[in-house]
Amino acid sequence: MKKKIFILATALLAATSLTACSSNNNDTQGGTKVSKSAQKKAQPKINYYKIGDTVKVGKVEYTLKSAKAVSERNEFADTKPKNVIKIVYHVKNDSKKDLPIGTDLNVYGPSNTKLKNYPINNNTLDSVAAGKEANVTTGFGTKKLGTFELQFKSLVDFESKAAKFKVTIK
Repeated sequence: MKKKIFILATALLAATSLTACSSNNNDTQGGTKVSKSAQKKAQPKINYYKIGDTVKVGKVEYTLKSAKAVSERNEFADTKPKNVIKIVYHVKNDSKKDLPIGTDLNVYGPSNTKLKNYPINNNTLDSVAAGKEANVTTGFGTKKLGTFELQFKSLVDFESKAAKFKVTIK
């Protein structure tokens, strides 16, 4: 009797193991292939803000003042992008902590690729004390101009969602 139970338990364990290892697709690298049409359908509708709007992200208010292409280049920069865009925004820190500024903005280019910061004159990489305000100027390098998505997210409030702005720069 013990031998039958042992054989039955072994067979059940083997069947369970083999079932866990099987897969409906033959993908040996993990994940699931996503078709182009599925990618387009899966994106939710986003309400973007525009230049001049003030948006509160957590305990920080951001106002996008301007976004434009500039001809200035930094002779000491490691990269030499084809285009440089200059972003100017106002930040008001209503939190109880110092707020790092200049790193609270991510920019995505016309091809949905994240842009890297580009050092231009008046770049602001600093902080704003609790209860204080500042104007921030920062630059980004890009291969081509077009429509850009700017995402502001406070580095002192990790739980808040980014405020998303859309701008077209020609």
